[in-house]
Parts: sequence; C-alpha cells; structure tokens
Amino acid sequence: MKTNNIVVKKFGGTSVGSIERIENLANRLVKDIAAGQKPVVVVSAMSGETNRLIALGEQIDPDYRGPAYDMLIASGEQVSVSLLAIALQKRGVKAQPLLAYQLGIRTDSVHAKARIKEIDGSTLIRFVEAGVVPVVAGFQGIDDEDNITTLGRGGSDTTAVALSAAISKYSKVCEIFTDVPAVFTADPRLIPKAREIPKISYDEMMEMAALGSKVLHIRCVEIAAKYGIRIHLRSSFEDREGTWIVPEGEAMEQELVSAVTHDANTAVFKLFPVPPGAGFLSELFQVLAARGVVVDIITQSESNEGQRLAFSVTKEDVPLTRQVLKETVKTGAEVLLIENMAKISVVGVGMRNHPGVAARFFKILAQSDIPIHIVTTSEIKISAVIDQKHLAQAANSLHTEFNLDKVE
Repeated sequence: MKTNNIVVKKFGGTSVGSIERIENLANRLVKDIAAGQKPVVVVSAMSGETNRLIALGEQIDPDYRGPAYDMLIASGEQVSVSLLAIALQKRGVKAQPLLAYQLGIRTDSVHAKARIKEIDGSTLIRFVEAGVVPVVAGFQGIDDEDNITTLGRGGSDTTAVALSAAISKYSKVCEIFTDVPAVFTADPRLIPKAREIPKISYDEMMEMAALGSKVLHIRCVEIAAKYGIRIHLRSSFEDREGTWIVPEGEAMEQELVSAVTHDANTAVFKLFPVPPGAGFLSELFQVLAARGVVVDIITQSESNEGQRLAFSVTKEDVPLTRQVLKETVKTGAEVLLIENMAKISVVGVGMRNHPGVAARFFKILAQSDIPIHIVTTSEIKISAVIDQKHLAQAANSLHTEFNLDKVE
C-alpha cells in the first residue's frame, strides 16, 4: 500500500489570499512531494472572502443563521480548492478538489457552528494510493439531510485534524500553516515582549483557544487530544519549525503560567428581573446550547427586587443569543447588551500545583485600578472580563508579572 509519509497540511486564508500566493503554495507542495511526502491538503477561503460573504448575508438579515447562511459562506472554500488544484495540475501534479459531501464529512445540524460526527477516511486513502493529491475544502460539512453546514470561525483547522484522525492508521501528524510562525506567550500585536513557545500541551492550547487565542480552533485541539494527533503549527511564509501541540508529558518543563491570552470580542448580556429559581435558567441555557451558543462566564444573584443574571459570549454569538432571548424572555425583563468588553486570562498547567496565582493576578489589576466585571477559574486558568480600554495595560502587566517577557 502506497501510504507511507502521508501528511495532512492545512493552509489558511492568507496562504491562498491571491493568485500569486496560490502559485507559491503550489510550488511549496511540489517540493514536499519531491522530498517523498504524500500531502492531503486542506485550505480555507481566500483571505477576506468569508467576511465579504457574511456581510452580504447580514445586509439582508443580520440575525439569520440557517441552511442558506451556511451555503453562502461555505462557497469561499470551493473557489480556493479549485484554484489550488488547477495550479498543481499546471505543474504536472495530479490533484482533485473535494467538497465536504464528496468525502462524507458528516456533522450535526447546528448551522454556523456544526460539529463533525464522522468522516470516512477511505476516500482520501484511495486518492493517495492513485498518486492524486486531495485538495479538501475546510470549514464545511453536511448534516444527515445533506444540508451544507459550517464549523465556525477557524473551522478549517478542525477539518484538517479530523481528517488526520480519520486516517490516523497512516499518519499521526497534522501540519497547520498560518500567517504566524508559532504559538506565542501572548499576542505580539498587543504585547511586544511575547515570545515563541516550542512545545505546548493539548490542555493549555485548548484553554488558550477557548480564551481568545485565534491561532487554533479549539475543536481541532480537542480532536487532536482524543486521537493522539500531534499538531505542528508553522508559518506559511518561512521554512522552519513552529510550535508542536502534544500530550502533556511531551511538553517542556511546566511553567507556572505559559501564556496570557485575551478576547477583545467579548460581549456581556445582563437581564433583570428574571423569574426566580433554576427553571428559567435551565430553559435559557438549554436553548442557547441547542443553538450552538457557547456561554462563557455566568453570574447570578437574587434580591428583594428579583433575580439578576449576567453572562458573556463571543461577539460572533451575539446575533444567535439575541434571537434566543427574544424567544425565551417573556417576563418583561430588561435585556442589556454590553459589547465594549474584553476577557483577559492567564493559562498554565503549572498552576495545578502552585498556590498564589490568583492573588498575583488580582494584585496586578488592582494596582492599575482596573474594574473586574465577571471572573471564572479552572485548574489551569484564571479569567476576568474587563473594559476594552484597559486591555493592553492589563495584558502587558500580567505578562511581566509571570516572567513571560522576551529577554532583550
């Protein structure tokens, strides 16, 4: 069986952002093939294209998320897989562009945020055995009724790792090429002293992805951890090592804090008064979950005036959340949306065995007179929702406090 050296390679929107870049990517793949690799390629839409398509749909109905929305925004990947396949064919490489339905990438029916349920890897293997490079559209799937679905922002990462899992008998590595050279201790655009991380554990990477790091889609790291797929995040524009996302035992010596992450697209919904007791909360959060809305931080309190509720979501989930609140809040409660929020977090598996991280975290925010709106913690993270205007100051101060600054 001609299946040695299969490597799933995912290329983001900047890698296929123009015809010139698609031609350069084709040249890179030709070199990889000449070196003995058998690539399975996953690509995103050309940079900016998904945003353009979303904007078109939102001109008609900003809150609509259904089958037509997914069909619209999935069309960007159809263009990029076709162009890359043409570029490879021009170079004498047999290539086949493939959409989700052709590979049987089955998902649930949660539009705009679907989750992959199964993939039959045998189709990919047949192409590889025939000497054909599969060029797969990322970000998309089909549900049980054959509707096109999409996997949410960054969903092409998930497609790539899921394909690796589907053919894990032949390959346990997934390369994800992007416009950054590695995972950093923080976003270098916000914290200039951020440094590269050579290796990081699945758990830490999942927390970072959940807390605002846009380098990898959280679902792809979950799948990698479940199936033992080692992810190598690399630069599309440099030929060098990046960051390996691996099991905890393979990671470097555990730092107390590995990274400071942020999400400047956090929104907070506040409701008052809502019905007392757990019944209303149960119904609301069940409906939000069924629609695919990830509620991050929740606070609830009761007083003589009634029950107060506040919870945070990403800006991406604001339209769906508004829809759900219109359907479920029938009591005349005031619904307040605050969109100028940011979530700041510290992450590290070393926090499991070392006390005092929370004290240092809150000390830094207090020293800078930064109000905290909502807080949440886990074994390996502490997060606070703050005003966006304080984000840069908080992030840089925390990065310095936990000894993450790059040595000059």
